[in-house]
Amino acid sequence: MAEIDKAKRKVIAELVRRWITSEVIRNYFRNMLNLPVERELPAEQRYLLEELDRADKE
Repeated sequence: MAEIDKAKRKVIAELVRRWITSEVIRNYFRNMLNLPVERELPAEQRYLLEELDRADKE
């Protein structure tokens, strides 16, 4: 598998973030995968996402 450079990773990460923040996309995947609805992220996952955001801004 070919390596993806840092700039491309950043673009992909931003796109995925936009997708998951879209209510339409979230509903589509939830319905498609028959996923249960969680209103809040567990603390550990929220912390990891915050760390990713901080690292991305550097």
